[in-house]
Amino acid sequence: MGDNKGYKIISIVALIFGVVGVTLGYAAFSSTLTISSSAEVKPDATAFNVDFSSSSSAVETNPIVPTLNKTVDGFSATDATINNTSDPVISNLKATFTAPGQTATYSFYAYNAGEYVAYLNSIVFDGTKTCTAKTGTTQALVDSACTGITLSAKVGSESATTTSVASITGHSLGIGAAEEVVVTISYEDGSALADGDFDVTLPDIVLTYDSVD
Repeated sequence: MGDNKGYKIISIVALIFGVVGVTLGYAAFSSTLTISSSAEVKPDATAFNVDFSSSSSAVETNPIVPTLNKTVDGFSATDATINNTSDPVISNLKATFTAPGQTATYSFYAYNAGEYVAYLNSIVFDGTKTCTAKTGTTQALVDSACTGITLSAKVGSESATTTSVASITGHSLGIGAAEEVVVTISYEDGSALADGDFDVTLPDIVLTYDSVD
C-alpha cells in the first residue's frame, strides 16, 4: 500500500507539471495585425479665383470707360482693358492733363468667381512715379509739377490710399460676390505748372487676395 500511495502522488505531481507546461506553451504564441492608414489632401488651386470685372454680377471684360471731372479741350483718358487669362490685369489706365484740377476716375470690380471666401490682404504700389520732360520742356519745372500728379486706389470698404497698405485684416469677399475698385489719377488743384509737355510713369497697383485672412 505504501508503494502505491507514493506512485499515485508522483503521478499527480507529474500531471500538474504537464498541464502547466502545455498552458505556458500556448501563452507564448500570439499574432499582431496592424492597419496603418494615411491620407493626403491637395485642393484644386483653380478653385480659388478672384477676377477683374466690368460687372458686379458676373465676370465680364468690357472696356472700362473713365469718368472725367471736367470737360476741357485736350483733357482726356483712355479706356482700360481687362485680361483674366492668367493673373488678372487691368491696363491702359492713362490720363492726358492740360492743367491742375483735373481728375480721371476708373471704376470696376473684383469678383470672386471661386469656391472659397477671398480675403484682401494688401494693396501695394509697385514701382515709383517718374516725370520726364519732353523736348523743349524744362526738367526742373517738370519736377515741381510732378508732385501734383497723384494715383490713388480704393477697394470696397477700404479707404482710398496713395501709398501701399501692406497688411489688411477682416476684409472678406464672399463667393459669387463683387466689390468695387476705384482708381483715380489726378493733377491736383494748385499744383505747379511746367513750361511744356512731360510724360508721367505711375506705379502698378497690386491687390492680393488670399484664402485666409
